[in-house]
Amino acid sequence: MTTRRTRTTAAALGMLCAGALALSACGDSDDGDEAFKGQKPDDIAAKAVAATDKAPSVHLKGTSHVKGGNVVKIDVRVDDKGACTGTVSGDGATAELLRDGGDLLIKGDKKFWTNSARAGGGTGSQGAQLADKLAGKWVKAPADSADAAFCDKKAFLASMDQDKSERQGLKRGDTSEVDGKDALTLKKEKGGKELRLHVATDGKPYLLRTETKGSEPNTMTFTEYGKKVEVEKPGADEIVDRANLKA
Repeated sequence: MTTRRTRTTAAALGMLCAGALALSACGDSDDGDEAFKGQKPDDIAAKAVAATDKAPSVHLKGTSHVKGGNVVKIDVRVDDKGACTGTVSGDGATAELLRDGGDLLIKGDKKFWTNSARAGGGTGSQGAQLADKLAGKWVKAPADSADAAFCDKKAFLASMDQDKSERQGLKRGDTSEVDGKDALTLKKEKGGKELRLHVATDGKPYLLRTETKGSEPNTMTFTEYGKKVEVEKPGADEIVDRANLKA
């Protein structure tokens, strides 16, 4: 049985992406010496998204609370050349991700592979067998697999900006600091939730943090723009090919 998208992946993509750039961009600065003076919110929105998309690399770290009480977390460093390293967790499972421009490598714990087997239609016994066989090992997955979306910078950011109508109606908030960088906070009330976006005011208008506050809160931070993504690829004898993934 070949590996498919796990529940962890589906939840993370669905919640972290939808919640993060659902705010993705906005800004109003027409007062005095404040940032983005005279610029319309939609224009700043476009600039923030474009700058983040064009950045050569970024460190993405987010947490999302989803229905049922599950907490999904992502912590990855990714660049526009296909390098990626980090972790994803949720539904009781954790997996490390690694890519150096080619195939994605996944090192999941037992729960991760059990979930993977179930997501692929396998039985409980098949999941247990798969977990015993693969837990703690690097497993090769194709570059176009669902899990690889976490390590595709452009695809990941595009998925967070699908609903561009969310850029409308945001209002200017306070100026603050995010990881030592000056930022303008934009906020919006929608459906009982408060959406917040923090945009860098110095240099390029990068996204620095996005937040959703409410019954299912989530946060995504964007740091280390332009920093080289260091990938220490394991030896060939440490990698299990996906063709051998049978329970």
